[in-house]
Amino acid sequence: MPTVNLDYLNAPAPAWLSVLFVACTSFTAWLMAQAIQRAGSSVNYYWLIVGLWLTAQAGLALGGFYQTDLDALPPRLALGALFPALAVILAIVISPQGRRWMARLPLADLAAISVVRIGVEIGLYGLAAAHLVPELMTFSGRNFDVLSGLTAPVVASLWRNKRLGRGGLIAWNIAALVLLGIIVTLALLSAPTPLQRLAFEQPNVGVLRFPFVWLPAFIVPVVLFSHIASLYQLLRQPALAT
Repeated sequence: MPTVNLDYLNAPAPAWLSVLFVACTSFTAWLMAQAIQRAGSSVNYYWLIVGLWLTAQAGLALGGFYQTDLDALPPRLALGALFPALAVILAIVISPQGRRWMARLPLADLAAISVVRIGVEIGLYGLAAAHLVPELMTFSGRNFDVLSGLTAPVVASLWRNKRLGRGGLIAWNIAALVLLGIIVTLALLSAPTPLQRLAFEQPNVGVLRFPFVWLPAFIVPVVLFSHIASLYQLLRQPALAT
């Protein structure tokens, strides 16, 4: 296996990138809260859980937990951030109460969550310029996830105004989910772990640090959940989709 270049593992990131990712995280949390509130649910516990989760992730990243023992299996980022977030999504999906809750979330609000992907893609481009992620993770490389963000407000508006059919919304969610899967795969395969297969000359080291760790730990899981909840309504309960 080629030697991994870790010269930028602890390199400073431009301040504007940190501000941007904090803003993207806050915006994602707010958009999800809007969907929950419009579904008739209280957001008090939601904000408590989100606050604790983001604080825990910030603490782990600032303490260097994700930047050490890079040869560990499973990778520390997966163990500390990805697996718990995916476990929460799985618990909602397999729970009857969770599925009933998902069925109440407004589809237009769920689609609107993806607008945050515009800011994320700008951030990834900036991280690549700072040598903290490989170029292949940007829209100038192999990542076209920005298209989901650019179309999200249009799709949300069309659905809200009943100018987009159920089939169209299904197609958009599937396409956006595929684009999300592509960038997540690129990120995982270019991270400096035993699973790395890409970008050895400039691995994905940015997401191991604060506040960029909030991207895999929070933003990506929320966006993933928005598509899962939407497709659940559209494919399993078309009569109830709103």
